[in-house]
Amino acid sequence: MISLIYDLEGKKIKMKKWVKFLGIIFCLLLVQTSIFAVKAPAIVQAGTVKSGLKKENGRYYYYAEGVKVKNTWKTIKTVSNGKTISGRYFFGRDGAAYAGKKVKGAKVPAVKKIGGKYYGFGISGRMLKGTYVINEKFYVFHSKTGVYDSERSVRLRKASEYEKDAKTLRKLLGKPQKTVTRESCYGEGRESILYYPNFMVCLYKNEQGKEIVLGILGR
Repeated sequence: MISLIYDLEGKKIKMKKWVKFLGIIFCLLLVQTSIFAVKAPAIVQAGTVKSGLKKENGRYYYYAEGVKVKNTWKTIKTVSNGKTISGRYFFGRDGAAYAGKKVKGAKVPAVKKIGGKYYGFGISGRMLKGTYVINEKFYVFHSKTGVYDSERSVRLRKASEYEKDAKTLRKLLGKPQKTVTRESCYGEGRESILYYPNFMVCLYKNEQGKEIVLGILGR
């Protein structure tokens, strides 16, 4: 007995013809499946290229088109507390900016020799200008170029020696931002702490009115 099966149009077809018919349908399905299986080409996005000043592992680097700059000065604008600050940085042979560090909570600037001249750098890597106290010694950096001013630095160091008359030091430093007076442990008199932008000066005045230097400290 020959089994009869209806095709898609409702017509009766014999078994042999049915097998052939199934083969055609199967091939068509394979072709259709392969067409839909083709995926759209994936869009490959390029990785983010590093640019500008970056802090990595506690050190500062500057990237230009993804490459660290080395052995060069860079003038960089940064934003701090909503204010834009322009400063100079020097990046050494390993690409890291010359920078100071914190020692027991105190900011200690770094002094580096570049091109035969000395410069100071803060903990953020920015070149310093003005007067600072580093390791209990005065360092003065030119207000425009940042170059270390040895002459003025030496004068301040001599004037700030322990128990030196404070008149010369006061004259060289000018008026402080703030002065705090308190009882002294040094003797029968009072101490004055003079606050300047980057350092403090401790003075002692005896009952006769003579004022001497007790010490200086960076801020």
